[in-house]
Amino acid sequence: MLRGLTVELLELKNRITTSFSGTEDDLREVLDLIEQDQPVFPFNEYEHLICNLIEKGGLNYNQYIEIRSEYISQNPNLWIFEISAPRGFGEKFAQTYVKGKCSKLKTPSKKLDPNYAGEYDLWLDGITIEVKASRAVDSNSEEPLYVKALARDTNRQFIMNFQQLKPQYCDVFIWVAVFRDEIVLWIMSSDEVEKNPFYSKGQHRGNKGNEGQLHIKHDKIHLFSKYELKDDDLEGAIRKAAKG
Repeated sequence: MLRGLTVELLELKNRITTSFSGTEDDLREVLDLIEQDQPVFPFNEYEHLICNLIEKGGLNYNQYIEIRSEYISQNPNLWIFEISAPRGFGEKFAQTYVKGKCSKLKTPSKKLDPNYAGEYDLWLDGITIEVKASRAVDSNSEEPLYVKALARDTNRQFIMNFQQLKPQYCDVFIWVAVFRDEIVLWIMSSDEVEKNPFYSKGQHRGNKGNEGQLHIKHDKIHLFSKYELKDDDLEGAIRKAAKG
């Protein structure tokens, strides 16, 4: 059962077991029981582990609440990894998140842009913006996304894939990179995207090279640090990228 767990979840399990003040025999008995169990959603090994440790008398409810609160505060974005629908993640979450960072961003329309036909996602004083999003998950795990979600300082392997990129239809790209503990925004001009060595054209058959994609691996992510939003001035970053 432990084979597919990420380092982050193993740390949670260690945090729970080290809080247990009962005997070593009681702890071993509970761990053996959990190891043999076959959890079924929504019942998982963690609630089973905690309930058994409380039953043994070596863990109390207040300790459980403390562990729970600590874990939630350290991993505030786990709920985002539970979004299963691609449009729910890429459009509903990512675009809403970006708009929350800059009140001047608007949803495009024919009124704002008479030539608008759904080619881009957001509009800022004539600057056309496409929003793309991806989540960092353990490449070597077959677990659900919320289980294999990674923290930003992880040493695990992951690939962030930004798909259906059409640099010819927007001025600026905003990429939303979601980690379990942090959300990172990269702002790049369409020209910077198209000329990036990790960008590849012709994502789907029959698109005649109109769409592309960009893969960012764990060991290359540092190359995008110059595009990262670090001062929370998203409007300024967009305008700067648009100027090239």
